[in-house]
Amino acid sequence: MPHQRDRNARATSDRFVSASCNTEDDGMQRFAIRFAFDGTTYQGFQSQPYQNTIQDQLEHRLRGLLKRHVRIIAWGRTDAGVHAQGAVATVDLTFAEVERFSNMGGKDSDKADTNEIKAAMFLHSVLKEFACNTGFPGNAQMRYGSISSKSVVAVSSEFDARYSALWKRYVYYVCSGSFYDQSPFVWTRYAWQVRERLDLAAMEEAAKLLSDKQHNFSWMSVIQAGELRDPCRTVKLTVEKVSIQIESDDTPYFLRGEDAVIYKITGTCDFFLYKMMRRIVGILVAIGQGKSDIATLTKCVHAFDDDDENKEKMKIPNSLLETAPAKGLCLDHIEYSIPI
Repeated sequence: MPHQRDRNARATSDRFVSASCNTEDDGMQRFAIRFAFDGTTYQGFQSQPYQNTIQDQLEHRLRGLLKRHVRIIAWGRTDAGVHAQGAVATVDLTFAEVERFSNMGGKDSDKADTNEIKAAMFLHSVLKEFACNTGFPGNAQMRYGSISSKSVVAVSSEFDARYSALWKRYVYYVCSGSFYDQSPFVWTRYAWQVRERLDLAAMEEAAKLLSDKQHNFSWMSVIQAGELRDPCRTVKLTVEKVSIQIESDDTPYFLRGEDAVIYKITGTCDFFLYKMMRRIVGILVAIGQGKSDIATLTKCVHAFDDDDENKEKMKIPNSLLETAPAKGLCLDHIEYSIPI
């Protein structure tokens, strides 16, 4: 895979070039790609110098297909190790490229389909599963299928993967067992493993406290320099146990776990601040472990919601400031006004 040393230096200018030539009048057609990825061996979504990222892999694949420089515009970004089932990005193709790809749609295309539909079908087929460089020399084929297109559709030039989003949904999995070796093998990759049994009722109560009402989430997030978005958001949170069949001798070894319980934490909001969802999960797990309690959480929430003048001096317990590991987090869905 080509080196990335110059890519970030060009990123800003590339975005302006893309923005200036992405309308139908300029001979370009925009396509939205919904895709999934296993983030275990990647350094997050966004392109970074000297790193192996999801964006780099997608653009490398498209660049090989289009034989030109390609810059995709995504819904946002993820940290290293975070997964996705419903990530969205856009790419702009020339009308000539659309026509060329429309003739490569294969047996699934219909004669009545437009060129845009046929081109979208072809893009989906080449991005459905492909080999990704793991970042280690000689292992270019090692991560086959770790990035996979779910759908591709032609959209208006006004569509923006980030700013057109209505809301996002994240899912986080926590695997709880008396001993780590009793947790299903596969969950070591996709869930935060904790030794203690968690108090589901207490976690549900904490989730209810943080849900369905506007709260100031600045203390539950990492506010980055230049962040202009209002930290006061309304989030919908749910906590539930997930049933898994582990009793049969025929159960695959990577799903076996004699004493494991899986908890699914779902968060929905119009947008999430940096590390906001992982911090919320950290709070819920701390409550479930008994490291903190609802009274302490309520005091912290009210202090920031009421803009208490002493909030800056308030000592928030460390147990309520833990960031849950990235591996348990999955971007589940992004909702738009049009189907993607």
